[in-house]
Amino acid sequence: MSKLSRRTFLALSCLAAVAIISSPSASQVAPKDSEGNGLHASPFKGTVAIFYSGHFQEISRDWDSIEEYRGPYHPMLGYYRYKEKDDVLKHLKWIRRAGVNAIVYDCYGMAEWGPMDMRKDRVLKWIMEALENQEKEPRKLKLIIYIEKYDGNPSLKEYHAAIEYVREHIANRPYYFRWQNKPMVLTYMNGDRTPALAQLEKETSEFALRRIRAYDGKDNWSYINEWPQPSNHEWMSVSPGIDSFMENAYLGKRKGKPLDGSKWNRFDRKDGEYFRKQFLTARKVDPDFIFISGWNDWQYGNQIEPAVEYRFKYVDLAAQMLGREEETKPYRDEH
Repeated sequence: MSKLSRRTFLALSCLAAVAIISSPSASQVAPKDSEGNGLHASPFKGTVAIFYSGHFQEISRDWDSIEEYRGPYHPMLGYYRYKEKDDVLKHLKWIRRAGVNAIVYDCYGMAEWGPMDMRKDRVLKWIMEALENQEKEPRKLKLIIYIEKYDGNPSLKEYHAAIEYVREHIANRPYYFRWQNKPMVLTYMNGDRTPALAQLEKETSEFALRRIRAYDGKDNWSYINEWPQPSNHEWMSVSPGIDSFMENAYLGKRKGKPLDGSKWNRFDRKDGEYFRKQFLTARKVDPDFIFISGWNDWQYGNQIEPAVEYRFKYVDLAAQMLGREEETKPYRDEH
């Protein structure tokens, strides 16, 4: 090899320096999943909402099912029943850690209570109190009410009662979420026929009402979907997986029917890969909302709430996939 002149050597050195300076650092390069798909490093600009249930204050269904049917995961907080406000405050801290913007509060996915029982819900009260006093929090949370009735649909009277409670007590609070300049309320649908909901929508103009149900995303917003989820530029759901065995076993026992395996939906978590894939699909579409289903829906096996078995894996994975790791650092003091 011929010797380089001093001038050529200096020129090549300068080019090498420019290449090093201009090349992206490790923190700037989007990470890859196990299949080599790029993960989004840039922060998601839309709203991240998450399903949250307070029904444990009234019924121990999920905890009983975990014991009876040997569920694979157990909550890090233990089998809480919301006897103390600290349970709610701990959840809010962890939800902020996940990069979430809004809590979608379920009223009520259980048989013991319905939409007319909001006034006696102490968990909802504690959440409202906490969101009223979050001035010192780096991340401010919003609240969205989600109306449903277990194994059916609310009557018009029940819808009216729930809407009136939101109107009277929550809708005008600074922490309540507004969509298109109106307070948002989500209405969960069981089945296709919902005449009471159709009537409510006709007569209620001051709220942004949005229909939601499982495995939709085309005609209505979706609570949950199998990967790859349908593209929807307003709302897309993501979940860590689902295993509805415990719910189907519970329903079978409650109704005196054998377990129907054809209704047992199961999408394996694959140690976080399923969650990543769902996030990647949603991030490519870049919808107004990414909806995480859910926080503590243990009966259906799609919770991201910390468990003894996986700790903060799914909470921190959500923040990563949203590109919100930096802004959620103040809440990452537990391991």
